[in-house]
This record gives sequence, structure tokens and C-alpha cells, in this order.
Amino acid sequence: MNKKWWCTGLLVLVVAIGTACGDKPQVLPADEQTGVVQVPDENVPTTNASGGVNNNEPPKDSTVEQSQKENIKVYYTDPQAMELLESQQEITFNDDIQKYQASFKALQTSGSDELIPLWGKIELLTIDFSDGALTIDIHMPDEARLGSGGEMYAIESLQNTFFQFEEVKSIELLVDGAQIESLMGHVELEHPMMKK
Repeated sequence: MNKKWWCTGLLVLVVAIGTACGDKPQVLPADEQTGVVQVPDENVPTTNASGGVNNNEPPKDSTVEQSQKENIKVYYTDPQAMELLESQQEITFNDDIQKYQASFKALQTSGSDELIPLWGKIELLTIDFSDGALTIDIHMPDEARLGSGGEMYAIESLQNTFFQFEEVKSIELLVDGAQIESLMGHVELEHPMMKK
């Protein structure tokens, strides 16, 4: 009888340790955290096939787009995934597409232990904007899937973040180029999601 109790106790201990060591969000050390999201400058010289450098600088007489900075509202969840939390992030961009790319990147990192990004493991493939319609194409690996509450918060955080821009009237969310019924299998997606 003692052996049975001993085995049961050991099994309970193994299960408790196994559930405690689940996949937790990775957070940068405090000295590496930042609230600034930058999109790389596309005017960086590149090397051509002959070993020379292609300088992508525009001619001196043309107008050069200046980098712009903007503080935006970005939405995350708390560590227990009980509510959606708003945070201010500064983004840097040259044009509207880069603004939307920087906004998506801001959704992927928070810089705080108290703000958990819901889009951190999701890869952005493309962003396109035309006539008020923002199209976001993503790739979602299996480890990016959340429960029903997490999925609801992820969609809501995406809508809140992008609908703050006055010019964005609708969002079409695609996964690997295709419209899907549900992002993670719990919440039905609208095609497109309209600003309310």
C-alpha cells in the first residue's frame, strides 16, 4: 500500500512541475527594453554583382522623404490574459506602409513584463493599403495559437491599434495569402473588419 501512495505522490509532483514549466512569454532584460520601434531605412547602399556599391540616394534636386515619428496606442494583455491594456509606443517611419509595418512590429513587442504581446510569434508577410482598406497578410506558426480569450484579445488589439489611424476604414486579415474563417479556431473573422 505504501508503494502505491509513493507512486501516486511522485506522479502528482511530476504533473505539477510539468504544468508549471509551460511555454511562458520571453521578456528582454530591463536594460534591453525600449519603447521605440524603427523600420529600417531603405536608402542603404547595396553591393552589386560586380562588387561595386549601388547608392540608392535620390538626385540632389528631388525631394527626400524625412523620417517621421509618431506616438501611437498599442494594445497588449496582462500576464494573466484577463484584460486588454493600452500602451503608448513611438514609431519611426517614412511613408504610410512603413507606419503600418512599425505599428504591427509594436504589437509584437511591449518592453514591459506587465504588457504581454499577443502578436509576438506571428510573422508579418505583407501589408498593403489602398482607398482606406488595409490588407495584412501573416504567417501563424502553431506556437502562436492562443485560447479563445487570447484570440479575441489578439483580434481586438489589432483592430484598436490600426483603426486609430483616421485613414484606415477596414482591415482584411489574411493567413498565408488566404481568407480564413477563424484566426485560431475560436473567434469568427469578418472579411473585412470594418471601423465602427
